[in-house]
Amino acid sequence: MNIHLFIKGRKWDSCLLPIDENAHELILQFRIHLVRIEPGSRFYTSETQAYGDGIVHDLYGNYRLNSWTDLEWETYKRDFVNVVRRHWSDRFILDPNKPWYRPRAAIAITPANIVCSLSIQLVETAAQAHQTYRIIHPRKTDFRSYVDENNRSGIFTHLDLESHWNDRDTKIGRLKHSLSFLQTTVNHEFGHTLGLGHVNGAGNNDSNYGLTLEQRENQMGMGGFLTASHAKPWISRLKSHLVNQNHYDTTVHFKGRVATMQLIEYWDNDWQPPTTANKTT
Repeated sequence: MNIHLFIKGRKWDSCLLPIDENAHELILQFRIHLVRIEPGSRFYTSETQAYGDGIVHDLYGNYRLNSWTDLEWETYKRDFVNVVRRHWSDRFILDPNKPWYRPRAAIAITPANIVCSLSIQLVETAAQAHQTYRIIHPRKTDFRSYVDENNRSGIFTHLDLESHWNDRDTKIGRLKHSLSFLQTTVNHEFGHTLGLGHVNGAGNNDSNYGLTLEQRENQMGMGGFLTASHAKPWISRLKSHLVNQNHYDTTVHFKGRVATMQLIEYWDNDWQPPTTANKTT
């Protein structure tokens, strides 16, 4: 099997590099243009518009904007890259179903695995970018940030790099508990940029973010928990990098797994410590 090292794409580029005889690294490479939206800014999307009147007009309401300071904006740009990469990069490993990689002619093929990485380069113009995100600074905190995957764009707020709690009644066993789920909005939305959908089907209804505890704690639900299914963007891209006689070898399959430990990022507000019945003697 042959390896294409570099592949350019509309939504992202990618690079597959050998680490050693038993491992490779697949890097999804994003060029991202972050647009600083000020009260006087003008833009139009199908869901959100700004006419230079200091207000963002959205499907879910109108949001008066604050101005950015230069320090706030430079800090946001730096933290955007750090937050997204820390959450998504080097979190998955792809394991093959059989040996596929021959390091050198005299060496037997090996079942080399693939480390899934992600890189982000901030660029100055939309023409240079794979993705363009407008960043607003609304006075209210209930703006619903989103990604428009088809148009390679999105709108985020100044608060989206921080983790926030979402409270939902969720069934555990036979009882409903009041649970709080911790999520960083930008990491959820970047999952959509990667092509991942909501955990419980397409749409923005509450049920699409999950019904069960397992669904709601998921990164593409209401929480931040990663599973093997989130490695799909790397698995899909890998097919373009590995070729056999100019075609992907369909007998080689890769399965993702989470490579790092994770925190439990939900809290059961109705949890009670177990009681021990007093024994009489």
